[in-house]
Amino acid sequence: MTSALQPQKTKFNRHLIIIFIIMFTEVLGFSMVLPIIPFLGLSLGLNAFEIGLIMSIFSFSQLFASPITGKLSDHFGRKPILLISQISTLIGFVLLGFASSVWLLVAARLVDGLIGSNMTVSQAYISDVTSPQDRTKIYGYSSAVFGAGLIFGPVIGGTLSTINYSIPMFLAALISLISIILVILFLPESLLLKREKIKIKFNDIVPINEAKHFFKEPNVRKLLLLFFIYSLGFMLFISSFPLFAEQQVHVTAQEVGFLITWIGILRVIFQILLINPLQKKFGENSVLSIGIISMVFTMVILVFTTDYIFAYFPLIFIALGTGVCRPILTSKLTKSINKEETGSILGVNNALSSIAQIIAPILGGAFIQYFPSFFLPALSATFFIILFFQWIKGSKIKLKN
Repeated sequence: MTSALQPQKTKFNRHLIIIFIIMFTEVLGFSMVLPIIPFLGLSLGLNAFEIGLIMSIFSFSQLFASPITGKLSDHFGRKPILLISQISTLIGFVLLGFASSVWLLVAARLVDGLIGSNMTVSQAYISDVTSPQDRTKIYGYSSAVFGAGLIFGPVIGGTLSTINYSIPMFLAALISLISIILVILFLPESLLLKREKIKIKFNDIVPINEAKHFFKEPNVRKLLLLFFIYSLGFMLFISSFPLFAEQQVHVTAQEVGFLITWIGILRVIFQILLINPLQKKFGENSVLSIGIISMVFTMVILVFTTDYIFAYFPLIFIALGTGVCRPILTSKLTKSINKEETGSILGVNNALSSIAQIIAPILGGAFIQYFPSFFLPALSATFFIILFFQWIKGSKIKLKN
């Protein structure tokens, strides 16, 4: 039996600031690595496919870790699991700072991925302390935090990598340490009553039974599949974007960092100034459709983009699309089940997202290696088109809370 703290009726729960910092550090580390690893791999003589394999390590680890951390947080509480995951993230950043070989890089991504699964618990904490009617807005803020990580990470990683690859990693470790201190001192537990019994079985590592349970509910199944298609299309693009840009636009790691930062800046702007007014005027369903169409438009334009400066234009629409899709789909997912199942459903969803994130860089690397570079955005566009028609087909999904 689990019970969350009574959601505050104020506009914003101050404890969410700590959660947002935790989410920021995870995205910061990911986005620092994003523009660096492909170019480092190329300098070591790796091809695009091999680089894609390396990029998939973190998500492969998350596939096993996310469902477990979600269930553990339902039993032990959010705070202790957040602390463990943050310590693991800190260790992962330190290892990245010392990474002078492929094997040490692999070890760093494994450590962070296997234990540093704080996104699942962070999302569950948000659900604990927010009321259903405010949840989309708060998840929108969390998506803006994701965008903020995409602002600072690529700039730090891309620019400081021209001096030394270790500097941005140690800086990320310091930020992670600060977030750990903030959790210890200022973050209260959000669950008053927790699950009395817990057993970790194979199903908890690969949540087949829980997935079967949720997939029996047509509305939940539709939302899980929609989120999976979205994750696959977006991660295919973002994980292989440095390799795509290097081949088609002929950019450096620093320039890739600037392009990804542009996406992050726009996401934050859209989240703060545009998305909430759009939802009030047109409703979640219409805004989600607009977001999907925006992502399709981005990919179509990128197929024909060969100039570095012009590449900034289509990225405007991917920022809008991802800024819309992720928070709305996450909110609808948490509203489709009973509240006590929040940690479990988010664990299953993140496991499915991890599968998409494992497939995406490998598939993207293979396409970059063996086909013309413009095939990559064309493939992402295909996934987003499928997402659009599946969303239109199942847009009237009934929610429970």
